[in-house]
Amino acid sequence: MTVSVFMPDAKAVPYWWDALPAPGQSTAGLPAEADVLVIGSGYTGLHAALATARGGRSTVVIDSEAAGFGCSTRNGGQGSTSIKPSFAELSRRYGREHAADIVREGQRSLAWLGEFVAAERIACDFHLAGRFHAAHNPRQWELLVRQADEQPPELAVPMRLVPREAQREEIG
Repeated sequence: MTVSVFMPDAKAVPYWWDALPAPGQSTAGLPAEADVLVIGSGYTGLHAALATARGGRSTVVIDSEAAGFGCSTRNGGQGSTSIKPSFAELSRRYGREHAADIVREGQRSLAWLGEFVAAERIACDFHLAGRFHAAHNPRQWELLVRQADEQPPELAVPMRLVPREAQREEIG
């Protein structure tokens, strides 16, 4: 007997493909020349292609799968201020100031994403709604609490720790 960890209505494809068909793959051959070849059609690759094409460069995007197949379709979490490893670990590795720069860059990238969506008039109902980091055991909960405490006040993202007994109220 196989038990699924997924709900019965879980889907293996993005929900937005219900309203917008999945992108197809071109069978056209590659051009003989291009100024820029972008490998990967996720968020980063497509934005790089957009920037270089708008800059007047002939740009080709290739991918082994349909556009956005990987993390960009499954939301690998890039659209957040969540930086890994923790600030304390980054500080140990690179020093406090460089760690702070890394965290600030993550925060700027999230702000930039909202600005890009607005500037391009992308109809995607973009809004910042918060993020829930779950701890799967008591040790992980203690780690989350410690990481929250270690965030320097000038870099801290507003947060609220939700203990186990209150989680149903958050994600019910």
